[in-house]
Amino acid sequence: MKYSEETRALVWLSLSESLTPRGRRLLLEEHGTAARALAAFGADRRSLVGDRAYRELSEAGAGLESTFRRLEELGVRALSPADDAFPDRLREIPDAPELLYIQGEYVSRPTVAVVGSRRDTRYGREMTKRIVRELAEAGVTIVSGLARGIDTAAHQSAVQAGGVSIGVLGCGLDTMYPKENADLAKTMLDLGGALISEFPVGAQPLPYHFPRRNRLISGLSDGVLLIEATLRSGTQSTVNHALEQGRMVFALPGNVDAPGSELPLRLLKDGAELCTCASDILTHLKVTKPVQEHTPAPQAAPLDDPVLRALEREDKTFEELLEETGLPAAQLTAKLSLMELDGQIDRLPGRAYAIHR
Repeated sequence: MKYSEETRALVWLSLSESLTPRGRRLLLEEHGTAARALAAFGADRRSLVGDRAYRELSEAGAGLESTFRRLEELGVRALSPADDAFPDRLREIPDAPELLYIQGEYVSRPTVAVVGSRRDTRYGREMTKRIVRELAEAGVTIVSGLARGIDTAAHQSAVQAGGVSIGVLGCGLDTMYPKENADLAKTMLDLGGALISEFPVGAQPLPYHFPRRNRLISGLSDGVLLIEATLRSGTQSTVNHALEQGRMVFALPGNVDAPGSELPLRLLKDGAELCTCASDILTHLKVTKPVQEHTPAPQAAPLDDPVLRALEREDKTFEELLEETGLPAAQLTAKLSLMELDGQIDRLPGRAYAIHR
């Protein structure tokens, strides 16, 4: 891919983890554009950006060509708002990103973000699967953060319905987090979805990356559906961004004494839209669900399958399955991922598994 000088320079700036917003602003104010800042960068800029950022930017400038070769190897594109492929929705939000890294294809269409706790419940997972499946079948793109819990359930349900799903990461696109979602992410790409990050290749999933990531999840969407979360959950930041961006917020009601119902019930009191099924969202988006021909449910694995045999009586952790099945860890991991995508088993908190009921 051929990049403009400005986009190349924005990639250069993104490669410094230590460059503060103030240092970045001073560079751009002094030079006018990122391209001019890169061309003029030298030792006299150390006092402007700080010692650590100066070292990082100097190293990034020297290795910029290898960075672009790495992007090409990964099939990742760097996009600035000046590029036609940059998502229009993100051009309009407060604190709009100056640069995005995208793997796969982003196509503008009705989009819903599905968010919730990493410590999901069976109720939350089942409702996520039900609602997301119907949204995906209606042609709605599903956006989430590829985290454990509700995010994973949302992406899996979209994939199982053959729908389009976008994962927004809080790390570089070469650093899947959590690692067990690597196969799921590949399937999302195979089905025409995308992975998006504001962070360059090599960036690690640092805690402060995720609040910034959350504004992109809501920004890419027409509406945000909150499944379950406590009042202190990080999911609150995605909801706050959605409200600031003028996005519609939907919330799934739950038991009043369940911890995961705290945030949804408070949002419903404050005026969020009640969601108990996909139609509640489709009506607001003015999307008509197409008539679906009945397709049979996926066939269960044979009864003599070692994983199903181990799970027949009770849920098991990954370590227990390793011991009972005798399969190598890598083979078991791949097998569990495929069985989960096929709807044969469910993944539970604590890396445990159960037969799908």
